[in-house]
Amino acid sequence: MSAVLTFQTLAKGDVIPFPMTVTTAEIEGYLSATGEDPTCWTDAAPPLLLAAFMVAGLLERVTIPLEVMHTGQEIEARRVVRPGEPLDVRITVAALSQRRGATIAQFEAEALSDSEVVFIARISVLVPPPAGGEG
Repeated sequence: MSAVLTFQTLAKGDVIPFPMTVTTAEIEGYLSATGEDPTCWTDAAPPLLLAAFMVAGLLERVTIPLEVMHTGQEIEARRVVRPGEPLDVRITVAALSQRRGATIAQFEAEALSDSEVVFIARISVLVPPPAGGEG
């Protein structure tokens, strides 16, 4: 899927929805790449993997400038997410502001399973002012 929104066209309150499912193979790949103990995640998706997949889903749908800096993230797992469990993700532009030519954005992402919020991620990013712009 190609991105249809751009960072510059986002507005506070915009919602970016998409489906997401994490497979057992993706969990195994994550555990192998991170060196995490696979016995801790025999029937659950690691929360950091869920957060990473939510950000990846956002990046598939919104063109983000290359200069973007990830400035913070907070996650809240309300319950275990099982491999193969279908989730509906809603990412909301919670805040968007300009300061001295830089753009600061905060996103709140929720993963729902059968209308139950099972996982939340709050993501903050900063896009510095253009070169030669305000400083």
